[in-house]
Amino acid sequence: METSGSAPAVHNLTARDNYFEDFDVGDVYEHARGKTVGEIDNVLITNLVLNTAQGHFNEHMMASGPIGHRITFGGVTASLVIGLAMQDTGEQAVAELGLDKIRFRTPVLHGDTLYAFSEVVDKRDFDARAAGRPDLAHYHPGEVGEVRFRHWGVNERGQVVFEGERRVLLKRRSFVPRAAKPPAAAARAHKSAARARKRRSAAGARVAAKKGAAARRRRR
Repeated sequence: METSGSAPAVHNLTARDNYFEDFDVGDVYEHARGKTVGEIDNVLITNLVLNTAQGHFNEHMMASGPIGHRITFGGVTASLVIGLAMQDTGEQAVAELGLDKIRFRTPVLHGDTLYAFSEVVDKRDFDARAAGRPDLAHYHPGEVGEVRFRHWGVNERGQVVFEGERRVLLKRRSFVPRAAKPPAAAARAHKSAARARKRRSAAGARVAAKKGAAARRRRR
């Protein structure tokens, strides 16, 4: 797609209203998309993560039970609901900090369609040390902040299938991206490291040769 000129149009996938400052405690979001759960969503992930509960992949066994069908693995349900919320609550994220209070309220069957909602429960300045995340200490408190969301998902019948709380570290509008090393600089660093290794190897060989010579003189 192009503009009236020859330059291509620019489409930003990340919205401009989902930075830390844009969320207020008490805000509730109904997210735009829904997702119909297919057999592949459930059975493939169940098998990949080695979940051996047959209720997720043995239709013959489940047909004789009270539900009458395979049920979707809870990990898949949680991932889908949180995924549906990500466009609004995660596109400015720099780190996921935790999930808590996870509840599965109603079984999800193949063919059910899920919709997601979110509530802003809390927001605060981020202290990497207090959070036990020294790997995030390089982020300045003035450019990131922590938000806690309560997410829940419903099926097409309005039944709640999942709810849980998620803590996420979001960019503030003052966030400064960490630039990666340009290719040329990275190549120079690689060559410098290779030269240093070569020098150390040569020095080690010289030391070993001197020790060997000294040992031969002593034997004489």
